[in-house]
Amino acid sequence: MMEKILKSLGFSPSEIKIYLCLLRKNSSYPSEISADTSVNRSNVYEALSRLVSKGVVSYITRNKVKVFEAKSTDALEMLILEKQKENEKETKTSIAEIRKLKKSLPHPKSHLDASTFAGKKGIKSLFEEMLETGKPLQFLAADLQFRYFFGPYFEQWHKRRAKLGIYQRTIFPETVREKVKTMQLWERKFIPKEYANPTTTIIYEDTCIFVQWLGEPLAVKIENPGIAKSHLNYFNLLWKVAKS
Repeated sequence: MMEKILKSLGFSPSEIKIYLCLLRKNSSYPSEISADTSVNRSNVYEALSRLVSKGVVSYITRNKVKVFEAKSTDALEMLILEKQKENEKETKTSIAEIRKLKKSLPHPKSHLDASTFAGKKGIKSLFEEMLETGKPLQFLAADLQFRYFFGPYFEQWHKRRAKLGIYQRTIFPETVREKVKTMQLWERKFIPKEYANPTTTIIYEDTCIFVQWLGEPLAVKIENPGIAKSHLNYFNLLWKVAKS
């Protein structure tokens, strides 16, 4: 496990061997390190120099000979945190560049109104897209499939939705009333089970999404103002008669 972590931080195979050797021995001479790790002595000196630069190894001189030791593992934790910050910065920069590119591209003269998404990654991408729009959401749910299927992501998604100020209305069948949790900016109502649809319907802006959760989940996304309006009208009608 440690080897994998050190490799992810950019340690070479020889650096990993030497660093772990020093952790076990506290301090050691290059000749001893070479014997313990089977790394050529010249490569040991080069690797030690890089480890010193990384801030995870230090040395003192005894009788004109350098003795190396691994620093506290706190230094390793700092490396991991720095790497994490770098990755976060790179990710944000990449996303910003992609969005900048998207804005600069010409709008297509025509595009498909309907798209199909399958599997966990496909469905998840749709939920991420909903947050990006920042628009109010209407859900007509048959059960608690979103929570059951995604587990912890369900809670995280709702927290992000509330933080972004996105208001959501959901209509559930009466049978799940006791299982529904209270969350910020989320209003729920309930209808008799016989009026519930086995497919989850999601409406926002000019978009309708229909999710079938059984087996391999499948979602159909339709972008059409007329269709979205008709489904929103139906939702609002149910909302008026549904019970809080």
